[in-house]
Amino acid sequence: MSDPIRILSIDGGGIRGIIPAMVLQELLGKRDAKDVFHLIAGTSTGGIIACGLAKPKSVPIREIIDLYVEYGSQIFRKRPFQAAINLFRPKYFPRALEHYLSAQLGDAMLSDVRGIELLVPSYAIKLPTKQPNGDTRAPMFFRSWQARGLLLGPDARKEEYDFCLESVARATSAAPTFFPPANIRNRAGQSFSMIDGGVFANNPAIAALVEAYHLYHSTNFLVVSLGTGEQQMRIPARAAAKWGEIAWMLPILSVLTDGVSDTVCFETEELLRDSHYRFDVPLGSTTAQGESVDERLDDASPANIAALQDKARQLIESSRLQIRNLANLLQTPKADVRPAGFLPRISIFAARAED
Repeated sequence: MSDPIRILSIDGGGIRGIIPAMVLQELLGKRDAKDVFHLIAGTSTGGIIACGLAKPKSVPIREIIDLYVEYGSQIFRKRPFQAAINLFRPKYFPRALEHYLSAQLGDAMLSDVRGIELLVPSYAIKLPTKQPNGDTRAPMFFRSWQARGLLLGPDARKEEYDFCLESVARATSAAPTFFPPANIRNRAGQSFSMIDGGVFANNPAIAALVEAYHLYHSTNFLVVSLGTGEQQMRIPARAAAKWGEIAWMLPILSVLTDGVSDTVCFETEELLRDSHYRFDVPLGSTTAQGESVDERLDDASPANIAALQDKARQLIESSRLQIRNLANLLQTPKADVRPAGFLPRISIFAARAED
């Protein structure tokens, strides 16, 4: 059997992105993700990490961790009269986030990505042209290979798929109610209004697996999937029976994002079995230091940042043997393969079912 196509997938989760960032630092050490993986996929906060790792001069993981430790409180800075504002406006101004993305990603384009492929989901609430069914909104995937002109649709131009990495990261992390939509333009000058990719692909592992199948014409994959903590928010059934829109607002976000991630994790495990490495940690229990983690996406208080870091260390310690074995496996140079062309139908599911 040929060497596997290696995929790194990183979930969304706001400030909790510090957890996969620290796990990745432990896994890779001083190695560059581009030298280890063939494709990296990331949603929301995971998309920011993915863009940083995939840019021509990668952002060091230490600096990515600093995004959460040093800049988290600026990105999620409370406004005066916050509770009243939440009902009518996004909770946060995007300026601090945009400043960070601009500083780290610069003027790098999606088409500049080399040595690794990048896949980032986002959702367009306004497209430059209507869909064939007349709709003006749709799920979107930013794909580095399409930005370079590979696997384009009929009459499509690569400029239509090429965006600044800064725009890609801003689009995938534009979480509704937290930040306003991202208004971005492609290299062709077309305008899009985008919201967080977590609304449909909080765990992008399956999406990455399908894309890699078409890209590399392989059914041999290794997927490293990094979570941002398993939410364990309790929903009292008796009280929920009387909830309306406002009461369901936060719980439903938790159900949607965590439900999507858990489902994708199960599906990937069913397909790949021992070739699927999932690293995640429950957030409901206290840390070894006695700290409780706030599961919300935007609690960037010093106490919660410290608790999240301790949660990450707890995950690393509990997964020490698995991380060591995987790190040793990834020491072997990745297979020297290049993206090929589109396959009309996917057969990986049938192939695995016959094993």
